[in-house]
Amino acid sequence: MADQPPSLTQVSAALPPPRTEPLAIWSLVLSVLSVLGCLCLTLVPAIICGHVARSKIRKSNGALEGMSLALAALIVGYIQIPIAVFGGIMLADMIRSERVRLHDLAVQEKEIASDDGKLKFTTSGFWVKRTDLNQKASLQAGYKDKDMYAMVLSEAKSAVPNMTLQQNHQTTREHMLKQMSPSSATDTVSITIDHHPALQDELTGTNQGKNITFLHTTVDEDDSFQQIMAWTMKYRWEKQNAELREITNSFHREK
Repeated sequence: MADQPPSLTQVSAALPPPRTEPLAIWSLVLSVLSVLGCLCLTLVPAIICGHVARSKIRKSNGALEGMSLALAALIVGYIQIPIAVFGGIMLADMIRSERVRLHDLAVQEKEIASDDGKLKFTTSGFWVKRTDLNQKASLQAGYKDKDMYAMVLSEAKSAVPNMTLQQNHQTTREHMLKQMSPSSATDTVSITIDHHPALQDELTGTNQGKNITFLHTTVDEDDSFQQIMAWTMKYRWEKQNAELREITNSFHREK
């Protein structure tokens, strides 16, 4: 008896089962990750993988499956596109607003006064009044993010009779240098602050593990000496000493 041709059941049993296209799985995984917060990193790859997977499955003549996975991934991905666009617009607007805010603070002139309103500094909008730098200070201010600080120590001339500006400045200078180790100082120069004679120098040293540079200024007022200390970390000094000098020069005392 002649051999019978194989039945359809026998033919189908001999064929390997279709396998799931890996890109379809990856597409779904990436689209889910985009929902969970990785929007910018995984959304576009998810959509690309989904389309490539569907194309491969169509051309495989049944050897590949996973069309529904790729379709689900594409649906999830395309739904998120408007969300991504809206989120991008919001983020750009937030960045612009923050830049405007920072610019306004940088150009803003802000007056910081002592509690009695007599001693004043003019600073940028980033600076704030402080009360924790030195208990004896009459006026304190700081810009914490940049490690910049300034304060005024007032000393009545009646408490140090017959002391000259040079003597008062030198006494404070020597005391500060002894508090820091190692320490160094520039030559003292004569300047004018608030229409009064003043002496100024830079003092650098290590205190409590921090390497600090001070702009040390003594102003000879009619009835008092005003010690102005403006400082920052030594490694920031080159970029920030100009601003500290401007604040020092802005010192004013109301009569």
